[in-house]
Amino acid sequence: MLSIIQALFSGFFLWLGFAPAELWFAPFIALGLLFHLVADKTLLQRLSLSLLSGFTFFLLLLHWSSTYVGAAPWLILALGQAAIFSLLGILPIRSNVWGAITFASGFVFIELIRMKLPFGGFGWGRIGFTQIDMTPGLYSWVGVTGVSLFIALSSLATISFKTRLVFFAMILIAVFTPQFTLHHTSQLRIAAIQGGVDSLGLDFNNRALSVLNRHISRTREVSHVDLIIWPENASDVDPIKNSAAKTAISQLISEVRIPLVLGAVETSPAGPLNTSLYYDASGTIRTRYVKQDLAPFGEYIPLRKLAEGISSYAHDVRDFQPGTSWVKHSIDNIPFQSIICFEILDDDHVRAGARDTGFLVAQTNNATFGKSAEASQQLQITRARAAELGREFAVVSTTGFTAHVDASGQIRERAPQFESAALRMVLGAVDPKEQTPASRVPSGLWFGFLGLILTIAAWLNRR
Repeated sequence: MLSIIQALFSGFFLWLGFAPAELWFAPFIALGLLFHLVADKTLLQRLSLSLLSGFTFFLLLLHWSSTYVGAAPWLILALGQAAIFSLLGILPIRSNVWGAITFASGFVFIELIRMKLPFGGFGWGRIGFTQIDMTPGLYSWVGVTGVSLFIALSSLATISFKTRLVFFAMILIAVFTPQFTLHHTSQLRIAAIQGGVDSLGLDFNNRALSVLNRHISRTREVSHVDLIIWPENASDVDPIKNSAAKTAISQLISEVRIPLVLGAVETSPAGPLNTSLYYDASGTIRTRYVKQDLAPFGEYIPLRKLAEGISSYAHDVRDFQPGTSWVKHSIDNIPFQSIICFEILDDDHVRAGARDTGFLVAQTNNATFGKSAEASQQLQITRARAAELGREFAVVSTTGFTAHVDASGQIRERAPQFESAALRMVLGAVDPKEQTPASRVPSGLWFGFLGLILTIAAWLNRR
């Protein structure tokens, strides 16, 4: 019974590291507790306790997924993620230094598996996203994966006095690690438009042109900026094929005479497209990026027959069609990339998008998750990405959070959630050719490194 309670608490403390609580120290407690819990146990005990801890964690973390579709998808998602999490129990973990290193490398290896598999992966809930307020400088050197490994190695503190000293030394080094800064070349005045919706929920854009008109209305108040950015799905009808939307956008740009980045859902014979369109000051579309990394069960339905049997809402999802390449926008000869919502999760994908850019734009739509913690968790992830990539983000959401995140992951400005707003920011652009050390390391190298350490540690641990 005590082991079960400890497993529940380890999952609970893991969850406390994420928004809305964002207690940076909680994951250290959670993983130290989990290591102590599974060390020197049988295979069955390790698997069952890891599963219980993981299920508690994901049940709390992913509650937002039940906001409008009911409990069944939420429970299945939490259980599926917990099943991958429980693979930690396969490892023969002992209560010694090599056992702690086996535990740490195995934990992070499994996080990377979750990021990649199944259906393209679901990297939500990686503990590397939780330390942006404690050690922002570390992200630019080792990235989200390296920060996860740093936290997992906190299990060393549970072994002996000597290893506790090692751990505290690691903490001091991490806290005082300086940011790897890139050279700023210019500044841009940007207005991020949070137009809002008539009502939260899956049918937020049921009234044709309503969301578009909200963003148009708020944009008319903007002047003396270099660029205006709208969020994902800001045009609730196809702005190219729908004549009313096309005319309204054209008239708006002719009034303000400012370039506009617009998130839209376009139609195609194969299915809808989630796009980011760049209009220049004359109203001409110069560049068009189509979202590549689509959200499974949100923008397309894997295992459709099974999904439709579980939830009737799956019948309403028409599969979006993915883009095939990154397409950068440009303002004043500064290239920048729009990263659309779910795309922020995969290390390799987001690093490829950030390459050769001066700054980044995160376009998202959180209206479908109501007043849940999903929006604040996504902003927490974006903050970690900004510090990892060394680039500032203009985060633009339909309902919030819309924010300016600097290159160290700190929030400079933020619009109130669920209020219509035009958030002004002065955003710094860096030399597009420069990269942080973390930006140069693909997840394949992390897989190889962790696999090697895991193999050596497990072998020495067995000896």
